[in-house]
Amino acid sequence: MPPPAPEFSRIVSVTRISPKGIEEQVECRPAERAALAKRFDLVDLSSLKAELTLTPESQNVLVTGSIEADLVQRCVVTLEPITSHFDLNVDVLFIPAEENKTGAGSPEPDDMDNEFELFSGGKIDIGEMVAQQFGVNIDPYPRKANAALPATEFGTKIEEIHPFAALAQAVENKKNNAKTED
Repeated sequence: MPPPAPEFSRIVSVTRISPKGIEEQVECRPAERAALAKRFDLVDLSSLKAELTLTPESQNVLVTGSIEADLVQRCVVTLEPITSHFDLNVDVLFIPAEENKTGAGSPEPDDMDNEFELFSGGKIDIGEMVAQQFGVNIDPYPRKANAALPATEFGTKIEEIHPFAALAQAVENKKNNAKTED
């Protein structure tokens, strides 16, 4: 079964990239923003855009630039909506998947300073890359200013509940009632 289509896809052919590189500006459409908000469990995603530079490096393509977004998440304490602005610089190296299988000429991930993605068929999906970078970098535990968890008391003794506690209490009550009747 093929993987589902990405919510935000912008395909760039590597043959289109000149030796000096190219500039790409991508922006989410309303339906794409709604789908990404669902994917990342957001209340709302009112904007998501990126300004990127794609530069060839041997058989690889280096993608650098910035991602901006305006989003609404739920506070993990109060569940109230929190509006925030997201601004992130990206630096991702795309490596041909075919080259990675053979290992010829491709850098090892441990030797690289930046993140890397694989691409195949001479095409790079910069929209999905933007979505992934956005998803991994949003605050996983958004918290409204001054939101506090209720105080809890630790170290207090909790009485153990025994399976026959009710029966033992009934026997005790019967003994006490018998003594008072005498």
